[in-house]
Amino acid sequence: MTGGAVDERDARLVVEWITGRHRSFRRAVFCAPGAPAGRVAVALGADDVLLVPDARPVETAARVIGYRGAFDDIGDTLHVAGHTVELQHYASAAYVELVGPTAMRFFDLDGWRAFLDDADLARDAGVFAGPLVDPRLRLADADAVDAPFDVAPPNALHIHADGRITAGAQGEHLGSVDTAVDDLWAARPRWTALTDVVAEPVLVDGLASRPWLARYLRAAEVWGVLGIRPGEGRVDGFGWSADAESEGDARPRPEDAFLVETAAGVLLADLRTRRRQRLSDTTAAVVAILQTSSDPDSAAQRLARMKRISATSAAHLCAEAAERLGVRAGVPLASRFARSAREVSSSPVPGPRASGPGPSAPVVVKGNA
Repeated sequence: MTGGAVDERDARLVVEWITGRHRSFRRAVFCAPGAPAGRVAVALGADDVLLVPDARPVETAARVIGYRGAFDDIGDTLHVAGHTVELQHYASAAYVELVGPTAMRFFDLDGWRAFLDDADLARDAGVFAGPLVDPRLRLADADAVDAPFDVAPPNALHIHADGRITAGAQGEHLGSVDTAVDDLWAARPRWTALTDVVAEPVLVDGLASRPWLARYLRAAEVWGVLGIRPGEGRVDGFGWSADAESEGDARPRPEDAFLVETAAGVLLADLRTRRRQRLSDTTAAVVAILQTSSDPDSAAQRLARMKRISATSAAHLCAEAAERLGVRAGVPLASRFARSAREVSSSPVPGPRASGPGPSAPVVVKGNA
């Protein structure tokens, strides 16, 4: 902790800025020490955030958050909103002695490859061996992985000490403080926030061939929150599935609740509400089928075939799961992924891994875990 006053709102805004998952503001601009804010700051509105070194006067309508320190290189520390945040390399973060909140960036191709290797290991073997399971660590610019092919204005600009402006700290070079503001905020794919670290073809291929990466980031968080140890639990979609069929035409939405198999039974863990509910095996199967179907009707048809029950009964079970558990149909596998900044092409997505569900029965919630 720093000696300054703790502003919890500013602390929340800083976390959102670091991860790129903005909920409380529209855009963010970070001015490195010595960087000129100039007309970029003047053009910001009241629903934007500007981070500048402490005691630096700046003309802007944005919410100004002062900081001390730096946040560009490995080992830098940022003292802001009453907290200290350290910056580390993704590839080495798991081996560094942590003294408090730490943000991770990829920094180079090795860091990016380490991230993909960790993701593939989790997807294939159900083992979350990376630094993402440590609640003290946060992946910077996670929105570039959450929805990489969404085309929109950058979530954040980074003004470097030499006047360069990039999309995020490690993204595409957008211009300088003399560049027209509208050009700096022009819409572009989210993945451009990482192009100063990884070459475009390598980056786009890694993202397009793994459309489940956004789900993986949240699965790793569930693993960490629940304190699961290897061999003591499994997360649906990562080395195991509660859905016995392989004909699902969708994948779960990244932010939706997870089925987690533990020694005490199957849990439904929701990061949005922080709720954990123990489910019967049959209810878990209904949830899995609904999440891997593109709409409730398809889910009911699959459930009716698998359980050999009437379409009406299957539809009732799916509707009950949606109402009582907040479960939704998934994202169609036919979704298209951008192959470059100008091209979009279809990309086949592997279906969920198979495992057997329990016998047919009404939706049963066994209670909070």
